[in-house]
Amino acid sequence: MKGLNSLLCFVIIFVLFLSTGSHNAALSQTDANAPVFGIDYFPQEMKLILPKVYAPAPYGVDAIVSVGAFDNIRATTTPGFGETHIVVNPRNPQNFIAGDNRAVISSGNIYVTNDAGLNWTNVSTGTSQGDPVFAYDSLGRAFYSVLLNGIRIWRSTNGGLAWTNMGNAFSASNTDKQWLAADQTGGPFSNNLYMAYSDFTNPVTIKFYRSTNGSTSWVGPTTLFGPGNAQGSNITVGPDGKVYVVWYGSGGTSIRMSTDGGVTFSAAFTNAAYSEPGVLHSSGRLCLKGDIRVNGFPQIEADISQSPHRGNVYMTYSANSPGPDNADVYLVRSTNGGLNWNTFSPTKLNDDIGAFNDQWMSDLAVDELGRVWVYWYDSRNDPGNLWTEAYGTVSTDGGATFGPNFKISNQPFNPNTVKQNQGNHYYIGDYQAIAGWKTVLPFWMDGRQNNMHDYTATLPDFGIEFSGADTLFSNVNATVSKSMNIPVMGPYTGSVQFTHSISPNPASGTIGITFTPNPLTTFPNSVNVSANVSATVPFGTYTLTITGTDNTYTPPRVHTRTLQLIVDNTVGIGNQSEIPDQFALQQNYPNPFNPSTSINYSLPERSLVSIKIFDLLGREVASLVNGVKEAGHYKADFNASNLSSGIYYYTIKAGDFAATKRMVLMK
Repeated sequence: MKGLNSLLCFVIIFVLFLSTGSHNAALSQTDANAPVFGIDYFPQEMKLILPKVYAPAPYGVDAIVSVGAFDNIRATTTPGFGETHIVVNPRNPQNFIAGDNRAVISSGNIYVTNDAGLNWTNVSTGTSQGDPVFAYDSLGRAFYSVLLNGIRIWRSTNGGLAWTNMGNAFSASNTDKQWLAADQTGGPFSNNLYMAYSDFTNPVTIKFYRSTNGSTSWVGPTTLFGPGNAQGSNITVGPDGKVYVVWYGSGGTSIRMSTDGGVTFSAAFTNAAYSEPGVLHSSGRLCLKGDIRVNGFPQIEADISQSPHRGNVYMTYSANSPGPDNADVYLVRSTNGGLNWNTFSPTKLNDDIGAFNDQWMSDLAVDELGRVWVYWYDSRNDPGNLWTEAYGTVSTDGGATFGPNFKISNQPFNPNTVKQNQGNHYYIGDYQAIAGWKTVLPFWMDGRQNNMHDYTATLPDFGIEFSGADTLFSNVNATVSKSMNIPVMGPYTGSVQFTHSISPNPASGTIGITFTPNPLTTFPNSVNVSANVSATVPFGTYTLTITGTDNTYTPPRVHTRTLQLIVDNTVGIGNQSEIPDQFALQQNYPNPFNPSTSINYSLPERSLVSIKIFDLLGREVASLVNGVKEAGHYKADFNASNLSSGIYYYTIKAGDFAATKRMVLMK
């Protein structure tokens, strides 16, 4: 339980936050009542009890999971063990290498894609080991590091399809969670390979190694911190070859930097002040969901693109905010090579309204346009704060602001069904990862099948979903239509061409399908699907397979959904849409919007309908519909030209039916 003073402070800050209409307001993320290293609890090694053994799944059978508007891709053949990691090849941005902590029991735990995540190949190194971390240098050489009596290094020169054992960088016990980064610049330290890790010998030191010859040999260790209370180092390299190493200690993260290829480092200073997320468990660890361990270890990334934000450095982490919420996601940045940070005024990234929802285990990537992508685990959609999904956000202005959150995973999972017993607490992973250049791929453990498979999704991307039920009713000699919403994840640009096929083909007559507009070039948006059924088409059910293809991307973005066309002597003959079978309120489109948007809703029967708009403080700002409507599908238009940017809610009441959805006005 939080103290009263912290709760009052939270309320004041929360009200100020709401008044801004943005989730980018500067917030302190330090909770005075949260445990602090060296006071309430101490760093503990992330030792693992071996995971459950699952039977291999037939590879590729359900690789693409199409639920809702967006596709997810299952990358793994056999369920893993959390702690995912992924990297992209700078020489071939369609080539990614990924893995997870199933490596502790299996040598076949490397996954490789050469088509930006659509298809994956399972690769073996021949040896099992733990805590897999990957890196690419500018030559396209891949490096795979694992815990094996110290740190074992593997190297690949063919995009991760074959690996050479380079031996141990060093041999030592009590080593925990190494991170790798390579200098991908063309400067004097090009292709240097750097490693940071925690040494639990005395009690904890943060140590550093470097290799100047492609991991053939290593120089070190350099002690960057300790001994003392610290853990969770991370590392990145900027476009000028500057090396950044961060770690979590008492009350925040510290950073040290090197401008001479890792030979010497600047003095340490605090670049983010916060309390780690979670509640102190009887095991001595911080936990969420009752007993699943969690941490606030930082993830850092430098912008090496040619964008105006080149050289910016970003760091994300999960923190225990003031008030009743035990975990939120934050970001700090430096725009001058790590010298200055918004240490005490971070950007809160999760824009959920509820005060008791958990957001944790974040990571970030910067793409070729300098866009900053961040994603995390999120339980905002479960009133019980248990069922979990992957959420994300993106910045297009160098981390100054972030867009509305979007849901990446298309199905939730219950962490309690897949959590792994660690003796006195449970585990679903301590880290997860996201990487990319032209295409960005988050890579997360997802328990939707009650196991620990790894999934990914393409960013940015468009989706396809039908307004209302995915069924269309028509008589013969009639034209019927259905609205097809095209939402997006991230700032999507392109040209989507829609095509279709019909099964079975009618034995006589024709079913003509048209899409308006086609192609679609502005996003998010909606497309009208019309079916013209000629007089001699036999009654029956016809499956329309609708495919949207965007060839402006490599590989093309392709998504498919099906619509059932039922031809019968239905009520509502001729040039009318079908009578809906249930009440429905659709998400407004476009969303975000400026200044106009449309709201579709469905009535299965004659009803007294009211649709109203409210601001975050619950004040009514507009009434769109107030009267009796016959059964059918309707659209209400909303113009917010007289309102300020922010989050608004729209509510429908129709008979006994009521529903509320959120929309974002961005001017």
